[in-house]
Amino acid sequence: MSNKVTIIGAGSVGSTIAYTMVVNGVASEIVMIDINEEKALGEAMDIRQGVLYCSPSSIYAGSYQDAVDSDIVILTSGIARKPGQSRLDLAQTNVNITKSIMKEIVKYAPNAIYVIVSNPVDILTYECIKVSGLPEHQIIGSGTALDTARLRSRLAEYYNLNQQNVHAYVFGEHGDSSFVPWSLATVSNVGIDAYADSLTKKPAILPKLNHEEVE
Repeated sequence: MSNKVTIIGAGSVGSTIAYTMVVNGVASEIVMIDINEEKALGEAMDIRQGVLYCSPSSIYAGSYQDAVDSDIVILTSGIARKPGQSRLDLAQTNVNITKSIMKEIVKYAPNAIYVIVSNPVDILTYECIKVSGLPEHQIIGSGTALDTARLRSRLAEYYNLNQQNVHAYVFGEHGDSSFVPWSLATVSNVGIDAYADSLTKKPAILPKLNHEEVE
């Protein structure tokens, strides 16, 4: 099956996504686009030289024109947070960057599914919908998927469990206003608090989980 993916932004996030796709054989063709063309070229070359040990995949650095016929476009570009900055502090700068990218990329990949990863992701996803003119169902923000993964990882580590047995979610904005609905958190279909009680009653195996500390 032929799948073409275009990744905009060849930084740590973009290059990691590209590498993971090659290793897992998710895409047969991957285009990496970055304002720093040499960066995109170098990252694509490094990954391409490891294709011998993975599923066949064509990965290369390109321009917006190379995104033609892409099935998926992943947007990771933007200014990264500096120490002390919140995701919202990046809003206007990254909104401007995203607007300029979307106006160009939709000319060549109007039928692709767009996945927005750049921060602040919720604001940028909304801006992409407004600027692109594409139907809402074609643009998806990563939202709190990463927050949820981190939460499950933390709980699994705390209770010494396989992460697949932990079911918990982070709701809201991907940022300081996100929250954990603890009433929905379970371990193998047992409420997290009930599971915790079974371990913290005498003889205690673990101290009681502090929700605020985890959040």
